[in-house]
Amino acid sequence: MTDEPTYDVIQQIDGMPYGPEERALLAEAIRLADETRDTQLGYAARMRLTQSAHMTGDTDAMFSSFGWCVGMHDSDPVRFPLDTPGGNLLFQYKWMVGRLTTNPMFSLDQMDAMHVDMASRYLEYGATQSGVLQSRFTTAVLTGRYDEAEELREARNAVPEDEFSHCAACVRSEDAWYFQQIGDEPRALSVYDDIIENHLSCGAEPETAEAEALLPLLRAGRFADARAAHLHSYRVARRQPNSFNLIGHHLIFCAVTGNEARGLALLERHIGMIANDPLNQAAHFSAMLAVGVILDAVAAAGYGHQPVRGADTAELAGIYGGHSQPWTVNTLSMAAWNTAERLAASFNARNGNAHFTQRVRAARALADEHHDVPIATDTFRDPEPTVEEPTTADEWCERAIVFLMSGDAAAAKEAVETGLRLPIDNRRASLLGLAVRVNQSLGREEAAEESFQQRLAELRATGRADTAALEERLGMLLYDDNNPARFRVLRDELERSRDGGDPDDVVVELLLTTAEAALGDAEGTTAEAVTWVEELVSEAVTRTTVSDPHDIQPSARLLHSHTLLALGRLEEAIAELDVLVTADNRPRVRIPAMVIRAQIAGASNDYPTGIALAEELVALQARLGNRTGTVAASLLSAVLLSDHNRDEEAAHRMRYAIAQAELAELPNIPEFTAQLGRYLHYAGHSAEGLEKLDEAYTQLRAADAELTVLADILYVMGEAARVIDENAMAYGAWQQAVRYATEAGDNVLLMRASLALGTLLVNQGDKDSVGALRQATAAARALDNPQATILALQRLGNAQAFFGEEAGLATIEEAIALAGDQGSPWLIADLTDSLARGYQALGRIDEAVSAALRAADGYAESQDDASAALAELFVARALAEREHREEAVPLYQSARERLPIASPHWNIMSLELGDILADLGRHEEAAAVRSAVDSPPADLPAD
Repeated sequence: MTDEPTYDVIQQIDGMPYGPEERALLAEAIRLADETRDTQLGYAARMRLTQSAHMTGDTDAMFSSFGWCVGMHDSDPVRFPLDTPGGNLLFQYKWMVGRLTTNPMFSLDQMDAMHVDMASRYLEYGATQSGVLQSRFTTAVLTGRYDEAEELREARNAVPEDEFSHCAACVRSEDAWYFQQIGDEPRALSVYDDIIENHLSCGAEPETAEAEALLPLLRAGRFADARAAHLHSYRVARRQPNSFNLIGHHLIFCAVTGNEARGLALLERHIGMIANDPLNQAAHFSAMLAVGVILDAVAAAGYGHQPVRGADTAELAGIYGGHSQPWTVNTLSMAAWNTAERLAASFNARNGNAHFTQRVRAARALADEHHDVPIATDTFRDPEPTVEEPTTADEWCERAIVFLMSGDAAAAKEAVETGLRLPIDNRRASLLGLAVRVNQSLGREEAAEESFQQRLAELRATGRADTAALEERLGMLLYDDNNPARFRVLRDELERSRDGGDPDDVVVELLLTTAEAALGDAEGTTAEAVTWVEELVSEAVTRTTVSDPHDIQPSARLLHSHTLLALGRLEEAIAELDVLVTADNRPRVRIPAMVIRAQIAGASNDYPTGIALAEELVALQARLGNRTGTVAASLLSAVLLSDHNRDEEAAHRMRYAIAQAELAELPNIPEFTAQLGRYLHYAGHSAEGLEKLDEAYTQLRAADAELTVLADILYVMGEAARVIDENAMAYGAWQQAVRYATEAGDNVLLMRASLALGTLLVNQGDKDSVGALRQATAAARALDNPQATILALQRLGNAQAFFGEEAGLATIEEAIALAGDQGSPWLIADLTDSLARGYQALGRIDEAVSAALRAADGYAESQDDASAALAELFVARALAEREHREEAVPLYQSARERLPIASPHWNIMSLELGDILADLGRHEEAAAVRSAVDSPPADLPAD
């Protein structure tokens, strides 16, 4: 490699990932080079541009920068060398011919001419023809000339490899794709397996091989492998800027495996990528096939009229045409197939064969191919319930209150305005009061004041002069919940009203308003203050029992339930709420009562009651057309379902919440997606959960979310990755979680993430585990949490001993001392067992045996026979290894007696005991023990 001049901008570019920011800096470097006529800077920047454009899918930029660099090299090979830190021209030649194949305006003769030029340059440089033959082979495959491709593949195999050859992963991947195209799927699978099993990797591998292997894996009946390949490959591909070629394989996988909803979701998420590279019509063709296949499957599932979000852009219209209406599954499918047919004709004419038409036929035939491989990430949206449209001002008033309670001021404003347009009604004053609240929420202070004056006039006009006088005295303070003086003014006004003999409706309004203000006041949190508030509300309930012309009593009883809860009078509060949750109550009262009652049920472990109420609330909010409220109710239901260990149902409810949130255009969808990921992980769908968590993390990180939020998501991502043996991803997630938690000063998250990271590293035999576990221990100590500290010390001591540090024993002894303070015999036994294993790791076997025997006794006293048996097994093995077989026998026998016959550990112990008895010459006993494993009692399964 030839050195190039040092430029700060180039060094900055080299430290960036491929993408828009990197491309912008490359453009700036090229502009600067051209303005200053610094051709060496221009060469360095354009060499990197070719590389970047290749990785991000910009054929036009590739051709332009590559051609410029070739011209500069030919003009002065010394100043503009083939091999630079930014790339190698000879290596880049391999990409260029491949790009010529992607557009029918480039002829086969042009491809041949470039290959001739490439071969000449390779020969002149002293390279073998391996890279040239690989490029010719790839070109032949892409243009459907399979006989020629086979000859070229054989020729390539006969040529020595060199620095310009494809890497092992890429050679095998292209060979496997070729075998698949000629119908030899078993051979293709063999090559794909070689890539995966030998962990071959490159810039686009193994995710490309995994994506291309999906159909062969399914057809071979290897459903678990196909599922794993799909989830892993998609998880990588979704992060890449030019990956629709891979996404297309995943769309087809979803279409033929019954995952139509997932396929549609993936398409909507990535459809914009199709237009990334206007010149790459081969990519457009492949994309249209995948789009047609998945959309036909969605239509066959009964969702042909569903809109396809993201399909209506000018860039995409340049590929499959415009449309006067929003694209639906049916209409876009038809456009995709028509576009594929049109492109196929152009490519066939260029290639002189029917290869592309055959690909269209093969894609259409997939409609008859089905494999059952369910994936739990997505479902089609549930049918929207019929919204109960209000018809009276009273109903619109109720609807506005419901919207306002959910924080949807815009919808509340529309409801208020609709109600006010109806004929004069006794709810007009109430609507105007709501208008004040709505306008305040929207920051429209002048409109709020105007609505307030209109309300005063309406109150007077309808015979409620006393109420109007009260509100006029209080002014806008009545609505200013955040004013610290509000409570004291209302309290004084209440005393005046009582003493002055105001009508009951005026006093009741003041009682309730003062009570609400008191509960929100800093002074209202004491037991004495809450008792006083309860007395106010009880008085309001009593007064409205006698006369309640404005239907205030239900609201008074709702507030009463709040005060009862604050006073710890749970049973009385439940009795009050149970009256208010029934269907004969107004939504303004029923909805908050249902929320509180469901929360109480959950806190009391009465999950069936809480879930039933939450689900009823979801249905009610949906019927009212309150999307924001529907989301909140769905979140409540999901939490209760998960707490009841019904995480599959929680995930389903969470998907519905996300769908409603999308329709309501709420901003916190990434947080909801993270919660869906958690529920999927808890439900045993860790791979799917990891995908959702990763999606949420990416969005939240881009939005500069709080570090604690990111750290928490990363912690669960690590858990999910660990479950599916993605240890590298678990390591990365937990390591980043530790960084975020440290920066945020969150010791809870720091302890959890460090503990998980350290445990993973111990299992991998990595001594860095000790440092991670020290960090976990320090965080636990900072929390002043004995249980957490004991756990961290136990893990740290185990790791220290495992890596030969005598200090590990003292660490575990410290944990034992802390456990003694906690009064937990089982925990002391477990820590003593860890101490035994620490002694063993350090070669101190006698002390290990002694500690393990103490642990066994402790476990037994704590009624944990299984752990006691394993501790005795530890001792028995230690004795047997030291040739003390006679002493080991009774320990094996004792351990066996503690376990269920024919359980896995019992079988292992029996076989080991049989071997020891045989070594001791006690053959009859050995045979009896072994036969018990082979022939368990009749009431046990024989497997």
